[in-house]
Amino acid sequence: MANNADEAPELAALGGSLVINMGSITPEATNNYVRAAQAYNANSQPVLFDPVGAGATGLRRETVKKLMADCYFEVIKGNESELSVLWGEVNTQQMGVDSGISTSSDLDKAALTMKLAARERNIIVLTGKTDFLSDGIRTYAIKNGSGYLGRITGSGCTLGTTIAACLAAHREDKLLATMSGILMYEIAAEQAAVRDD
Repeated sequence: MANNADEAPELAALGGSLVINMGSITPEATNNYVRAAQAYNANSQPVLFDPVGAGATGLRRETVKKLMADCYFEVIKGNESELSVLWGEVNTQQMGVDSGISTSSDLDKAALTMKLAARERNIIVLTGKTDFLSDGIRTYAIKNGSGYLGRITGSGCTLGTTIAACLAAHREDKLLATMSGILMYEIAAEQAAVRDD
């Protein structure tokens, strides 16, 4: 949880991974996001980007463009609305950070995930009732988890950190590492949902 990009070069040299969560946008935060991601890129350390509320405001859309142009992200994780903005759909308007009701089929969501991953040359995770992940060649659907996850503030943020930890531990196959993080998190949610305590 470092918010000062002056620390990023030293932290990147230690190994691990970085999560850029676009929850708060200020000029200082955006500058820190770019500098931190570039430090991790320079050290060949994984960076996960969570474009929270990417389509909610013009400022968020412009910040996404800047981050995508200035940084490389091994994994981009977002809901359907957020990833549609990254793909370039200009008619996407989010109501805050929530995705809203989807009118897309699972096949459409898988296609968006795959084509965005192929274009960006990374791993894309589209979260929802069914999660989709792709490296542009291999595309998977995951139907684990609990309905409680959608009612918990920050559950997507926590998923991002779980994926980032798996990326740091298993660098040989980023898609497999990402899938492992999602499954670990969502199976844990299933087990927690049935507990009495």
